[in-house]
Amino acid sequence: MPNAFSKVFVVILLVIMIIFIPVYQSYKAQDDLAYQVAFQAVTNFVDNVRMKGYISPQMVEDFESSLEIGSYLYKTEYVHQKKVYTPVYEDPTNPATFKDEYIVTKDEYFKSQILDYLYKEPNKKPKNDRKYLMTVGDTFNVNVENMTRTKASLLFDYLTGGNRGNGVVISIPYGGMILNEDYVLGDDLE
Repeated sequence: MPNAFSKVFVVILLVIMIIFIPVYQSYKAQDDLAYQVAFQAVTNFVDNVRMKGYISPQMVEDFESSLEIGSYLYKTEYVHQKKVYTPVYEDPTNPATFKDEYIVTKDEYFKSQILDYLYKEPNKKPKNDRKYLMTVGDTFNVNVENMTRTKASLLFDYLTGGNRGNGVVISIPYGGMILNEDYVLGDDLE
């Protein structure tokens, strides 16, 4: 009887190895391909913003549409950090008491604020003329994560009996300093 039990166990293991492992490898390859496409979209968007010094509605729409990859849904977050220099005075009401020092802080503007500026309807400019402007020295960062569990992570959890938490497999942080101001205030560049 123990010999029959071991034969059944071996057959079950063979079925798992013959069927599930190739399927898992196929799903894993899909995840890798989705990561590459998303990484390319993020780097193109961020590098474009860094070189132009602004964000336009068309740039956002192109970026978001390039992330529409099969059944993958992504959560995107943008952060614009602007340096603010505040002069230090002994008496703030007397400009003559300037101490030749500045306090450097960073103001942060997030995706919701940027999109409100670009898409809010009371804006007097037409949609194609709207630009969220940044200056040289500011930083712009984008973080992209998948929102849905991928087929590979579901199958892996099924095979191992585990749960890997939130299921984030694709996570792409990318950003850098604004290098150029490719705009003239009041002119339409696009």
